[in-house]
Order: sequence, then C-alpha cells, then structure tokens
Amino acid sequence: MLDYGLGALCGAVLGFGAAFFAQGGLLDRRLFLRLCRMPGRWHRQRWLLAGLGALLGVYIVWVQEGFGRGAAGLLLLTGLLLAASVTDLRRRQIHTDCLAVYAVLLFVWQCTGGLWSLLNGALGAALGLAALGIPRLVRPAAVGGGDVLLLAVCGLAAGFPGVVYLMFRGMVVLALVGVVQLALRRADRKSTLPLAPFLLLGALV
Repeated sequence: MLDYGLGALCGAVLGFGAAFFAQGGLLDRRLFLRLCRMPGRWHRQRWLLAGLGALLGVYIVWVQEGFGRGAAGLLLLTGLLLAASVTDLRRRQIHTDCLAVYAVLLFVWQCTGGLWSLLNGALGAALGLAALGIPRLVRPAAVGGGDVLLLAVCGLAAGFPGVVYLMFRGMVVLALVGVVQLALRRADRKSTLPLAPFLLLGALV
C-alpha cells in the first residue's frame, strides 16, 4: 500500500506540474501567479490534472509491481507527456521550458542507472530526434519543432529499443483515430492531430 501511496503522491505532483506549464510555466511566471488569484476553471484544471496524475501514478506502480527505479522513470515520462498533451491539445504547442526541465530530470534519473543506462538513454534520444527531425527537414510544415524535441526527450527516458516501441504504439493509435475522423468526415487528409496525447497512450499501454 505504501508503494501505491507514493505513486499517487508523485503522480499528483506531476499533475500539478502539468498545470503549471500549461498556465505559464517558467517562461511566463507572472501569468501563472495571476491565474492563481483567479477563481474558476484554472483552479479546477489544476485539481483535475492532479487527480489524473494520481490515478496514473497508481496505475504505473501496479504495472511495475512496486515503486522502484522503473516506476520513477515511467512516472517522469508520463508527467512530461501529460504536460505536453495539455498544451498540444489546446494550442498545438509544446513549451520548451517543460521539455528542458524534464530533460534535466530524466538525465539525472538515467545517471542513477550507471554508464550503460545513460548511454542507452542518449541513443534513445538520438533515435527520437532523427525519427521526426529528418521528416521535418524534408517537409517542415508537416512536423512541428516541438514534436521533434518531445520525442527526443521521450527517447532519453525510454532508451533503445523502448523509444521504438513508444513511437510504434503512439503512431498506431494516432493512425486509428485519423481513420475514424476521416470516416466520420470530421477531418480531411490535410488535417493534423496533436502527437503528445498519443505518445502518452503509447507509454501507458
């Protein structure tokens, strides 16, 4: 039960972190402080994300069969993708301050696993960067710069071959949603979908 409590607590903190980055973050702390003084949906969003984060924390501890290093890494990856999903869904943006903070946290986490873990994380980051960076060089309008950096940070967390599995699962769900939207005529072939929520689903499956 202690492990589940720790998972819920860490998840709730990461949920509040997602709200922080979505409501201004490090780049606009004045906006965040101003929103803190405003009642209504901003407060509800913080508690909703904290509750969602707590549930995800319990789920991760259950999947990992305890609160250990693996669960901590998956919690950090989930916190990153949850924060990115909020802004990606709302404004099709992924904030660089969020990516930078989680990149540092995940780097420290990889260091706790030794040199091999750190090198594996670096390989995952390079693969994530190349997987979307090359298509962006070919067709800049088709891939967002934030998506490229997001997948690189995800690769730092997942390593190799974890980043490949993460991309595959996320892209499969994204493709299925795209096909459904086309069938329902809610989108056309030129429509784009936010990447972060599908990577979040891919990380949790």
